[in-house]
Amino acid sequence: MVVMQHTAMEYRRRVCRAMNFISENIDKELSLEEIAGAAAFSMFHFHRIFKAVVGETVAEFTRRLRLECAANRLLSNHFDDITTIAIDCGFSSSQNFAKAFRQNFGMTPSAYRKSKTGNKVSKGEDALSLRAKYNADTEFTNLSTIKRRNTMKADVREMPEHNVAYVRKMGPYIKETCEQAFGEIMEWAEPRGYCKPGSMLVYWDNPEITPPEKCRVDACVVVPRGTTTDGQIGLQVISGGPYAACHFEIEPNSYHKAWEDAFAWLVSSGYECDDKPCYELYHNNAEEHPEGKWIFDICIPLKRQ
Repeated sequence: MVVMQHTAMEYRRRVCRAMNFISENIDKELSLEEIAGAAAFSMFHFHRIFKAVVGETVAEFTRRLRLECAANRLLSNHFDDITTIAIDCGFSSSQNFAKAFRQNFGMTPSAYRKSKTGNKVSKGEDALSLRAKYNADTEFTNLSTIKRRNTMKADVREMPEHNVAYVRKMGPYIKETCEQAFGEIMEWAEPRGYCKPGSMLVYWDNPEITPPEKCRVDACVVVPRGTTTDGQIGLQVISGGPYAACHFEIEPNSYHKAWEDAFAWLVSSGYECDDKPCYELYHNNAEEHPEGKWIFDICIPLKRQ
């Protein structure tokens, strides 16, 4: 099995290109596809890779950069109209800008400008956040803690195809959506003897692109080929091939961190994602665990060379 692999430095270079592209177009509404393309990433898993390297989502990074840009403009161009600054920095209106600014800085733009008047000369037009460029030598706090925080077991393995029966739910990737899907597939599977370790949750959409209410998640159980289903129960084949398998034993409230850690390990190891959905492969029922923990693998598809 030979899979595509880059150095962590290559990931840094490409993510930096994405960050610079955002910075250079801070006044525009860029699509995630445009940003990923500027860094030669596939859009499918780009949002998770960006978060693993930078520590912020693309949306969070863009919003912060816009606010910092506006704050610098408030100080370096003391007589510029606040609405003009808001529009120039990518905000749709002065009202939206004022609300976001207050949430971030704890005061209105005009109050911020008055409170910082004494720093106006030292800030000037060369303020760092207006001129900053990112390169492979940029120190990312998130990257520097990857190895320290990742204690899960992870490896690359050739996964088989899985012939599954499934229930699909549309909605945000949260506990309630997944539990509802699992409950319905298990209600069908248990009387037929298909309820065993190896159930799966498959995530089809990118929550940074797809509206939360339209995201698709499938709760799956492995069934023999030729199995017949009825009602809302469907059949599909989950692709086999090389996957990064990141093993966890966690409490139910730790899923978000598990996904962050899995992609942090992927980036630090240099593997390149394939354009297929990730899935969680379960090895137990938390109700039967003495500490109520789930034991599962986050499986991330990888490109072959």
